[in-house]
This record gives sequence, C-alpha cells and structure tokens, in this order.
Amino acid sequence: MGKRIKHLLLASLFACGLMGLSPEKAFAGPKKIGILLWSDEARYLESVKAMLDQLKADGFTDFEVSQASAGANKATAMHLAQGFAAANMDVYVALGTNGMAALLKEIKQAPIVFNVVYDPVGSGFVDSWLRSKNNVTGVSNFLSMADILERVKAIVPLKNLAVLYTPDQKNSESQLRDLQKVEKQCAINIIPVPLSSSEDAVSVMALLKGKAEAVFLTGSGYVGTAIGPIIEAAIKEKIVPVSHLPDYVDQGVLLGVGADMRELGQTAAGKVEAVLKGALPTDIPVDGPKKVHIYLNLKTARAIGFTIPDALRKEAVKVIE
Repeated sequence: MGKRIKHLLLASLFACGLMGLSPEKAFAGPKKIGILLWSDEARYLESVKAMLDQLKADGFTDFEVSQASAGANKATAMHLAQGFAAANMDVYVALGTNGMAALLKEIKQAPIVFNVVYDPVGSGFVDSWLRSKNNVTGVSNFLSMADILERVKAIVPLKNLAVLYTPDQKNSESQLRDLQKVEKQCAINIIPVPLSSSEDAVSVMALLKGKAEAVFLTGSGYVGTAIGPIIEAAIKEKIVPVSHLPDYVDQGVLLGVGADMRELGQTAAGKVEAVLKGALPTDIPVDGPKKVHIYLNLKTARAIGFTIPDALRKEAVKVIE
C-alpha cells in the first residue's frame, strides 16, 4: 500500500493519504479529513498523531488528510478555516479552543470533531456534554481545578495563587473562572493577572514576588509563546509554576496536572470513525479525560528550592530529573 505526504505550513495545507481497506467495509472512495491546529505546541501535535495512528490501527485507512497549523494567530486560523470550508471535506477536526472557534464560524453543516478544548459548553461550541444540538462533537481536556490545587499544596504552603490569563481567550478565561470557583473550598486567594502581550507574561513575575507562592499558567496564547522566559522569571522570584497542560512541564513548569494527550487523540479517533460510519455529531456525547495524570519537573523544583514529596513522585506518570 502506498502512502503520500504533502506538507503545507500555516496558510498552506499538508496532506497525508493512507490507502487500504477497512476490515468492516470499504468506502466508495477516500474520505477527506481536514485538521486545523491552533498552534504547533507539543500537546496538539501529540494528540493529532495519536488520533491518526488510532484510525489506522482500527482499519480506517482509506482517507486523505489535510492538516494545517494557525501558528497561534487568529487571522491565520480564519484564513485556514475558510480554505477548509471551500474544500468540502467529509469531516473536520479542530485542535484547541481558538482553532475550533475559527472552524465553527465557517462550517455549519459538515461534521466537526474538536479535541483539546477545555470548556466546549462555556465556549459555545456545544449545547451540553450529552447533545451538541449542532454539527459538533469532540473531546475536552477539562478537569477539576481542585485536583490541581491539592497537588500544589503538597509542594508549597499555598495561600495566594496568581493566574496568568488573557481576556477574550475563552479557554484562558474559563480556567481562571474554574479556579475562582474552588478558591474558598481550597482556602486560597486567586490573583487574576491579565495579559495583553507575551512581554506582559514575563514582566509581571517580578511584581508577584512576595504576593503569590505559585503561578498558574493557563492555555493563553501569550503564555505559550513566552513559556521559557516565564519559567526563568518564576525560578528567580521563587514562585512555583503550575499548569493543567503537561507539555508545559517539558518546558520547565514544576507541576502539571492534566489529561494524557495521546488518550484524548485516541478518543477523538473513535468519534471521527463514528461520523465516517454515518453517525450524527449531535448524537455523539462529548468526552473528557478518563483520569488525571501528574507530571513533575525536578530540575525546576531544585532551582526554586523545593523537595517533592515521595507520594507525589510515585503518583507522577512522568518525572523530569
């Protein structure tokens, strides 16, 4: 069987065609799948690869894939979404909240499967987790913020948590709101820190010294593009950086409590398969992570001066030494 891969970046699309026969039944012709990634951040790339691998493993090999990244740029995302809409594909997949927002704005009839979208209901993508009432279904990386704060408290006596977020970025705002919902329950004070640029994300760290014991990094695009300098500043000011995004731990965040991106991709594959078999997206419930995973960066812990409890280390699925 042959495989052809055509790379297209940002405003271009790259396609990967996989040819074969389904063990259940063969399609009349290759199905077209359009994949729009909000950015090239590791979590999106890992999850989409897991999705495509799972489709192939399940026998769904007679399809053509067009994949593109918006490079964390809303204008580029809209341009790509328009191109996808004009291509009349059989199913669309969106990675990330902003990528999904762009795709849904342009595509109202064809089925869309989203992935790594933190708050699909709050973002207005679906009516509920059980029934979308539109052409959408998907997979969320939502989890209880109380689970994260419980682990943070195991590392540092937490009284004040700064939250770096971007107003008007729905996923980032949702994460802030969910942290605020549990601040009384967790007996902490949430300090919202709005960002208007990547530079803000770095400069505010000095202002947080003595005011916050830890800083939560939301899925803000500004945070993602400045993660290295943010970690350097956090270490300098002895503030513990934490997040719900596991790929941030690879870049220096001390503690990550979140979903397994491969698992999300595999779950998304099942929804794509259901759509290709004829199911309506509105009849396919939205799923979240099956379980919470712990990720630790001991290099950052040592640099700040904290010792990670043995119980937390044993719980971690990944430890960067």
